[in-house]
Amino acid sequence: MACKTTLEDWKYAIEMLKRFALPKLENEVFPLLKFSYDNLPDATMKCCLLYCYLHPEDYCIPKKRDYCIPKKRLVEYWFCEGLLNKFDRISEAQMQGGDIISSFLNACLLERDGEDCVKVLDVICDMGLWITREFEATEYNFFVKAGAQLFEEPDAKEWESAKRMSVMKNKIKVLKETPKCPNLRILFLSENEFQVISDGFFQFIPHLTVLDLSRNKELRALPEGISQIGFSRMF
Repeated sequence: MACKTTLEDWKYAIEMLKRFALPKLENEVFPLLKFSYDNLPDATMKCCLLYCYLHPEDYCIPKKRDYCIPKKRLVEYWFCEGLLNKFDRISEAQMQGGDIISSFLNACLLERDGEDCVKVLDVICDMGLWITREFEATEYNFFVKAGAQLFEEPDAKEWESAKRMSVMKNKIKVLKETPKCPNLRILFLSENEFQVISDGFFQFIPHLTVLDLSRNKELRALPEGISQIGFSRMF
């Protein structure tokens, strides 16, 4: 609501809140937070915001801490998936991405943490995952187990229909399955303890666009099947 600046904007917002009807949730804050999401200007910004929820709760998204990523990286994710379509080059798309991040900060959907940092707060992250599950399941179809203290890879059947998946920041050592994921476009595997990834792991993930394997210090070799994927960017 921070972006609402005129009397007419606020009158309209109040009227819409009066009509707001959602299933009763254990946490009744979610419907109010979703109202801020619904009032984002366009579908691109909504998708960019949901992208942030592939990260763990209270995860800082910059370079301030050694487990964080730069805001620049977040914009690169958006660009590689084709969300930033005003520019053809990533260097120019950074301007559009920076403007989107500023809008999220002004709407209190992300929190500033220093000059170059943003952070996803736990309640906002929970709200985002709730949105992807209850309202945007068909369009976005997230599977998120980020920061869930996993020691083994999730059962492939749990995420075979996912379009965007994150199991970053866990303690998984081996990826041994051969999942069949025809719709998977985004896969975050960073900050685990991988030692081995089976050669068949990427065999049936034909539309993977963005793969993040960064910060896996024990991983000495990539699987042979990874060369068959024509993704836009690997981190």
